[in-house]
Amino acid sequence: MEYSESYFKKSANKKAIMVWLLVAVVLTVAYLVEWMKGGRTLTYILVFLSICWIPIISNFVLIKIRGWETVICKEVIAIGYGILYAFVILTRNTAVTFAYIFPIVCMLMLYKDKFLIIRCGILNALLLIVALIKDANTTGLSAQDVVDYEIQFGCTILAYIGYALSINHMCKSDGALLNSVQANLDQVILTIQQVKTASNSIVDGVTVVRELADENKEGADNVVSTMEVLQRNSSVLQEKTESSMQMTDKINEQVESVAKLIEDMVSLMGQSQADAKTSSNQLKGVVRATNEMAELSIKVEEILEEFRNKFNTMKEEIGTIGTISSQTNLLALNASIEAARAGEAGKGFAVVADEIRELSEGTKVSSDGIRDALEHLEYTSEKMTESITKTLEIINKTLENVRVVDSSVNHITQDSEKLAENIQVIDSAMREVEESNKNMVENMQQVSEVVEVMTQNISSADDTTKTMRSKYSETSSNVLGIERIVGQLIEELGAGGFMGKEDLRPGMYVSVKKEDTESAKEYKGIITRIEKDGSIFVDALRNGMESLELEKSHKYVVRIIVDNGVYTWTDTRITKHKDEEYNIKVEGNPSVMNRRKYKRMPIYNSCMIHLKDNDKSFAGKMINLSANGFAIQTTSEEIINKKGELISICIDDFELENITRLDGHIIRITENDGIHIVGCRMLDDNIEIYKYIEENMKI
Repeated sequence: MEYSESYFKKSANKKAIMVWLLVAVVLTVAYLVEWMKGGRTLTYILVFLSICWIPIISNFVLIKIRGWETVICKEVIAIGYGILYAFVILTRNTAVTFAYIFPIVCMLMLYKDKFLIIRCGILNALLLIVALIKDANTTGLSAQDVVDYEIQFGCTILAYIGYALSINHMCKSDGALLNSVQANLDQVILTIQQVKTASNSIVDGVTVVRELADENKEGADNVVSTMEVLQRNSSVLQEKTESSMQMTDKINEQVESVAKLIEDMVSLMGQSQADAKTSSNQLKGVVRATNEMAELSIKVEEILEEFRNKFNTMKEEIGTIGTISSQTNLLALNASIEAARAGEAGKGFAVVADEIRELSEGTKVSSDGIRDALEHLEYTSEKMTESITKTLEIINKTLENVRVVDSSVNHITQDSEKLAENIQVIDSAMREVEESNKNMVENMQQVSEVVEVMTQNISSADDTTKTMRSKYSETSSNVLGIERIVGQLIEELGAGGFMGKEDLRPGMYVSVKKEDTESAKEYKGIITRIEKDGSIFVDALRNGMESLELEKSHKYVVRIIVDNGVYTWTDTRITKHKDEEYNIKVEGNPSVMNRRKYKRMPIYNSCMIHLKDNDKSFAGKMINLSANGFAIQTTSEEIINKKGELISICIDDFELENITRLDGHIIRITENDGIHIVGCRMLDDNIEIYKYIEENMKI
């Protein structure tokens, strides 16, 4: 609850009055019982009741007027009950009456008014002295009475001294507490002022970052819009390109077909040329053969003319021979007749013999002429036969040549028909090519327009990206400023006592080394548990394979990595608990230093991911790595809602052979189309990775 002075004043007044009422009631009952037994007179009882209740009633009237929080209430209680106590102590029948004051005085301590208690103590002592004098003057004092008064006086004085000392102690304690609270409050106020200043700087930086983020969002929206236009244009471009490619394929097919047809045409033309050449050569042979046949025909005609003349001569000679034969036959007949006349043989035979001789000579001459004619005819026949044979040969050759020419002409005709068909196909293909070229030209024009729009969009996106990059630089500068301010704030909060061992958790890294020794070895371990009394238990403290050997003469500095801060204690006690477990006790507030930021290097090694809260492992891929952090990606659903938990990864084929496993806390998880990107902060800084990144980032 919040502190309220009025509330506590009311509470003190109510509690004191309540006890006053209880005491008044008890005393009233006691005295009435005593009156009823005859121990007191009615007058005494009436005086007692008046002195007892009139102050109480007066106090309620005062409270009604001034309210429950009035400061006069304690004075009224002290005075009102003091009067009753004086009346009772002076009219008492028993020695214990002196104790009636203590319940009320105890309640007056609620007001923590030392001077009020001292005044009450003095008056109480005086009343005891007055009572002593009264008893001494009226009834006299026995030795026991003196002892009783000594005890009463001693108890009263000691009680009031105790009350005064208690109030003084409470006041001093409250004062010290108040001073401590005031000091802490001053520190809080100072810290708040620092936080406020830092917050203003952070707010300014965040405002700049937010504004830049808004502007970058606008730029990103423009880039996205431009990218959408580019995507649409890219789709059109892709469509046109695919169409052009299809047309190109079609043109290519047509060109290949035309090329094949042209190749066939060239082959046909070559064949036709060869056939034409062959036909030309054959036709030349036919012409030569025809000329030879013409010459031979002339010769044959001359030979035939000569043969005809000779044949006519032979006919004449044959006619002559026929005549001679007739005459010879007649002479033979006459010779036959004359032979019959044997007597007259001399004369008839002479005449016949002459005639036969003439005929024989004529026949001889005719025979010679016939023989010559036959010889010439034979020669002519041989020449005719030779000419006819040559003519037949020439005719055969000419026929063969004519057949070859006919075949060649047929081939040429067929080739011409094929050429005509191919020319028609080529003409059709060329028309398709021409149509495709027209479409390609139209597509190229559209592509050119799309490319021009894309170029403008890319230029616009490039300008926007450059602007975003410059804003990113400014954003990065502001973020670095915020980190620096937050780091200072963390250190100031640590110095102000706002950070301490209550922030520690199991799994955090601990390093221990001797105090005031720069070259001291640093021993590292991991917190296993934290006891209720703040004792920190560490599994082991090692430097390599060497364990920490405690030395009583040395003090140790303990550093514990807590999220983004390093807590450092110098006032520590370390004991070896059991085996290699150490017990560390830290006191006071630690000095806090913000953890150093390191360069991040892209890395694409595959890895196996293991969560500390289960035994499952799943595959992932590294994204980047720094000396105290790393980022990975995975498609496994196991990583969902694991922010803040411990994670281990085993890296495949990493250049640093000593680094095969990394441990850390998950600080962010983002999802992008089913791929989970996980950012992790390592439990400790790794100098080997730092050197590796420094060397490789320079390359």
